[in-house]
Amino acid sequence: MKSKKLIWILLSISLLATIPVYFQLPDQIPRHWDINGNVNGTWGRAGTFVTALLPFAFYLLFLFLPKIDPKRENYPKFQKQYNLIALVIVMFMVLLHWLAILAAVGLVSNMGMLVKLFVGLLFVLLGNVMPKLKFNYFMGIRTPWTLANEEVWRRTHRVGGIAFTALGALIMILAFFQGSASFIIFMAATLGLVGFTFVYSYLAFRKYTK
Repeated sequence: MKSKKLIWILLSISLLATIPVYFQLPDQIPRHWDINGNVNGTWGRAGTFVTALLPFAFYLLFLFLPKIDPKRENYPKFQKQYNLIALVIVMFMVLLHWLAILAAVGLVSNMGMLVKLFVGLLFVLLGNVMPKLKFNYFMGIRTPWTLANEEVWRRTHRVGGIAFTALGALIMILAFFQGSASFIIFMAATLGLVGFTFVYSYLAFRKYTK
């Protein structure tokens, strides 16, 4: 309950603080950045309320999903980790909201580096929590094989947690480099992570369901 109250308080503070800031923004504000952190898309300043309200929508989704999960009885077993993931992801969205505002008023110039740093940190945090996730249908590495066998789920998340942490560390290093080479490495590593966890879960399923 404390974590839920904390999230609601932080979200409310962010939204309320956005109101006076809105009137200080230019008519057009950045909406999208390219791989080098240069603005390549804008929208009206009213868009800042979209990014301010989006974390509310995501948090409501986090609260709703356990109620419809067929494995809802497992959530109390990893409630602390689930709440932590909700807090981290929602606050990450709040952070992006305020980084966009700071960029709009010229106080943030290297948006690409900052976003990569925080994305990398997000992956590291998720990687450390992932091994503790219990079997469910919404949170975690969901492949046909992890969803078919709880032992495969457990082993895949243990290995996947290490992979997520390593990818997060790589992304934080790449944050200090610009250009297409950095982007290609990032995409290759991300796709490699997806492919690795997919194949590993399949091999684990073949091994532990014999």
